[in-house]
Amino acid sequence: MKRLFIILCVGLTALSCWSRSDRFKVDIDKALKHPGRAQDVYAETVSIPLQGLEGIALGQEIRLLDVTADRFFLLDKEKNEILIFDWNGQCATMIAMADSVIDFSVYRDRVLDVLTEEAIIEYSTTDGTFLAEYPIRDLDVMLKRVARVTEDGIFMLGTQDGYAYDVSYLISKSRFYPAARPASDYLSTHAFVPASECQNSRFFRCDGIVYSFGSRSGQIAQYTDDYFICVPYQWDFGKRAPVFTNVQKTTGKIYLAFALDGKDYVLVYNLDNRRYKVVDYDTFPLGVIYAGRNYYFSPADRAIICHTL
Repeated sequence: MKRLFIILCVGLTALSCWSRSDRFKVDIDKALKHPGRAQDVYAETVSIPLQGLEGIALGQEIRLLDVTADRFFLLDKEKNEILIFDWNGQCATMIAMADSVIDFSVYRDRVLDVLTEEAIIEYSTTDGTFLAEYPIRDLDVMLKRVARVTEDGIFMLGTQDGYAYDVSYLISKSRFYPAARPASDYLSTHAFVPASECQNSRFFRCDGIVYSFGSRSGQIAQYTDDYFICVPYQWDFGKRAPVFTNVQKTTGKIYLAFALDGKDYVLVYNLDNRRYKVVDYDTFPLGVIYAGRNYYFSPADRAIICHTL
């Protein structure tokens, strides 16, 4: 167990080893002078109406939180229920949670990990069958996000005493391993990353790899199978300070949703040629990108909207 904790700390220490030359420079003001168009971002839009909701009164706060090869997962925050739909939009099942759902994510299309204040609870993605429960004990960190990275390891993001924390849970050891995240040079005035970086942070996946992002910096962390955390992507926005609300990735591009001066945008950054464009969020609501498609829930249409990228 000590060895795992040391490995985690070494991985976190790597966060401070990136120099400024490794950052991707983005001039947001210049990009906003020549904003991109929806047709520059995606090729096709398809609406998938949600069905099988007879007798189910949806709450006012519905969020699409994850996608698999044949399922959509929505959280009815008001009713504390997880709704599972197939790709035809038919409601497959519903999971009514006893404790408030904080976050959830899907591991390898087969396990749904749900984070509550009391435990991490796992369900089958196919039919919502209960699989396992890992109680949260002796942990002072306020957990906010969850993602399983390996068969034996689950990672979480949280805050404690004004700082951002990375927490790993080793299933075979039934133990949590918290560690404050050391600040890299973009936050050199702090010994550790401030809690504000976790304001909107979430885990996301691309090509089987798990990532998370910082709300204030946009900095992207990558989680490896051997429990290292590295930082493959950092940003330099000059004097601008956008607040990031969502980040997704494909093999060649990174999509960053952000708020700036009271408006919402999406930055599309091409990793191959380092070119980028900014589009209005209303023309491209960033949701969950899966297999080259962007999915988001439209409350007005009661449908899942799919953009082919």
